[in-house]
Amino acid sequence: MSDEVVVVVKPKTNGMYFTQETENAIIEYNNTADYEIKNKIYRDRIHYAFFKLTENIIHTFKFYYTDVDNISDLQHEVISFLLSKIHLFNPEKGAKAYSYFGTIAKRYLIISNTKNYKKRVDKAPIEEIESDEQFSYRIDEGSAQDKLSNFI
Repeated sequence: MSDEVVVVVKPKTNGMYFTQETENAIIEYNNTADYEIKNKIYRDRIHYAFFKLTENIIHTFKFYYTDVDNISDLQHEVISFLLSKIHLFNPEKGAKAYSYFGTIAKRYLIISNTKNYKKRVDKAPIEEIESDEQFSYRIDEGSAQDKLSNFI
């Protein structure tokens, strides 16, 4: 058996990438104990749906504040996270797989995006902000001496 990873990308058909067939594959994946069969189910029937789901969420909601260098690395990180949570999906609770995994991906990205945005803001040098001529952060020296009665 080869350790080579082969990614199967389904051709676009009618715009539906996360179908009932995908949900059935996730259920079958969770009910299978054999890792080789799980791997085949994931590669052939689930990966493309996770790939498109994460791609659409990242670009729709503009989750661009990341620790990684490019968006494809972020997408891989989110797909890995979804795969780590796939065993928690239970169709008997009434949720559809698309909604369930879409919500998980969005929450993961919101937390990651917020954390990384705060890091960037905290690292922004104050000198750059103060020297930005588009915005005035200083009070005019003349206005500091104006009396309040001049404005009434």
